[in-house]
Amino acid sequence: MFDILFSLHFVWISLTIILLSTALAFLCAFLHKQLLYIATGEWLMEHIYCPVAKLFILIIMAFTLMPLIINTISYEDLLMLFKKKDFLINMVNILFVSSLILTFLPLLNHPAIAMPLLGCMAIALFSSHAMTLSNGQEIQWLPSLVDISKLLLLMLVGYWICRWLTQHLSLWIDFNYNVTGSKALVSDSSHLIFQIPVMLAYGNSLIPQWML
Repeated sequence: MFDILFSLHFVWISLTIILLSTALAFLCAFLHKQLLYIATGEWLMEHIYCPVAKLFILIIMAFTLMPLIINTISYEDLLMLFKKKDFLINMVNILFVSSLILTFLPLLNHPAIAMPLLGCMAIALFSSHAMTLSNGQEIQWLPSLVDISKLLLLMLVGYWICRWLTQHLSLWIDFNYNVTGSKALVSDSSHLIFQIPVMLAYGNSLIPQWML
């Protein structure tokens, strides 16, 4: 996994996700401000449109990471999956319903836990279909205890980095650009961005060793 983290391919993926996550955070904040006094529009933006947009970014993350996880799979192969009837719609529906369920579960509804869970689900959904492109090899959905410990460690490290960024970077943005409320922007962006190593580690734990 460490050779992947230091590869140019991974750097480009990370930069793309950083740009998309940051742009989405600003867009949601802008739309929220525009719809501030329109109750229905504000509710839809907060509970439907922005959460679904975040799920699309998780799907993009899973899509871009899959060739790094399964080196026998190319982006051209993965694009073939989207030609299957309702593939994307089913994936979005599964992730969206899962995100709704998580909002009603104490502790699991925190972004530091909910986002990694949804990200890992996106990887699992892609992996299950990608296996059909690689001799139909079955995968083990539940990682080993060692892999679970690594995932929890990555989630914890990601949480502390996100917390530090939210506290310090938001203050710097507010002070230098004479704005307020950047804390939510930084929090939303960072929680999305720091799912990349978690999703990559989870994907590597699923795939049989002969495919790595």
